[in-house]
Amino acid sequence: KVGNRVISLVLNLRDVMMPNTAQNLKENKKNKLKDFLNVAPTLNVTHMMVFSKTAIGLNFRILRVPRGPTLTFRVLKYSLKQDIAAMQKKPHTPTDRELLDPPLLVLNNFSKPGIENEMTRTVFQTMFPALDVENLHLRNCRRVLLINKNLVDGTIDIRHYLIKATPTGISKSIKKIVRAKIPNLGGLRDISEYVENDGIVSDSEAEENPNNSLNLPQNIPGRGNVKAKKSAIRLKEIGPRMTIQLLKIEEGINTGSVLYHAFETRSEAEAAGLKKKKKKQAEVKKQRREEQQRALETRKQKKASKSKEQQQQHNNGNDDNDGNDDDVQDTYNQRFKDEEPISDDEWYRREVGEEPPENLFDRSEKKNKNKGGGKKRKRKAPEAAGGGAASGSGAKQSSKAKNSRKKKNNADDDDFNAFGGNNNNNKFKQHRSRKDNKKSRGKRRR
Repeated sequence: KVGNRVISLVLNLRDVMMPNTAQNLKENKKNKLKDFLNVAPTLNVTHMMVFSKTAIGLNFRILRVPRGPTLTFRVLKYSLKQDIAAMQKKPHTPTDRELLDPPLLVLNNFSKPGIENEMTRTVFQTMFPALDVENLHLRNCRRVLLINKNLVDGTIDIRHYLIKATPTGISKSIKKIVRAKIPNLGGLRDISEYVENDGIVSDSEAEENPNNSLNLPQNIPGRGNVKAKKSAIRLKEIGPRMTIQLLKIEEGINTGSVLYHAFETRSEAEAAGLKKKKKKQAEVKKQRREEQQRALETRKQKKASKSKEQQQQHNNGNDDNDGNDDDVQDTYNQRFKDEEPISDDEWYRREVGEEPPENLFDRSEKKNKNKGGGKKRKRKAPEAAGGGAASGSGAKQSSKAKNSRKKKNNADDDDFNAFGGNNNNNKFKQHRSRKDNKKSRGKRRR
């Protein structure tokens, strides 16, 4: 795991490598380096830069996809873009247009003989597209990436600059007017005083280095930078910056033999023995993988044959069961085909040895009983509150109750007709009849 500042450094390096980089790549904790290596050829990725943190410090690896080599560096110190901007008096934030073209690569002190210099120079050069000098447009040259190797301690400095061009041979006041900046003319009578007054010039602006000026062969973005006119070229650092040290160079991608190591040296015999050992380990690994593949295929074949046998046994079992049922039915038919049908009484005599009881097998009476031959219940008349012979008194009370309800309904109808109601379509009458029905139902339940 790395900290937040290292994550910010990764994002800053993506800006340096723009536009040929995965600017919006999102890493996951579950992702491994093997996953990215498998996808890299499909996406035409040629190099990968990987940061990893150890107990000693921060390591930085550059992998050449797909065959290597792998260069491992140790990051001694670094500064982010915001750190560079905080040190400057007039910081500049690069725009999207300035990041639209790849930077110009400048390598210094990598020409000395040695495998470490040759491999490092080649890897850095192949990370950026080659320049076509004949068809190069100066408006596309906006940035510079400087990689310098210190001859004293062997460390490598990486700096990122922005190219700025300003017209020369004119005063500071004219430069402001050319850049569309409105000057302060409050204490002057005329703009000619502002133009002719060259006294307000700083020492750094008065002493322009003639080596930085040149006649432009093409137009360059910026006011006053016109073809065949002289302009001064300046570099403004926009970050990030890193100081790294080369630790080792490996053949392949993290798996090959070590071609160079900064702290360990081996003789030719030791290197040959180590190479032979690595080759033997690779062969053993390949053989083990082939054996595992064969064992896996054998296991799959056994599983498929076993499932096929079980399916066949299941089908055969169903066929046998069907045949057994047919055999039982044939045996039953063969046994009883010659016998004549007998009555129930005869069967009882043969099996029990006695005469059957009377009407044991006669089902006509039972059928009549089931069809409703039983006695029907008679509904009892409602009893009077005093008990005794209550049928007559109960009937009289019920008839009185009906008459009273009719009189009440007629009185209600008369009241309703007095207010203009209609006897034929009378909602009020319907409501009263429903209410009476509910009361009668309640009495029956009680």
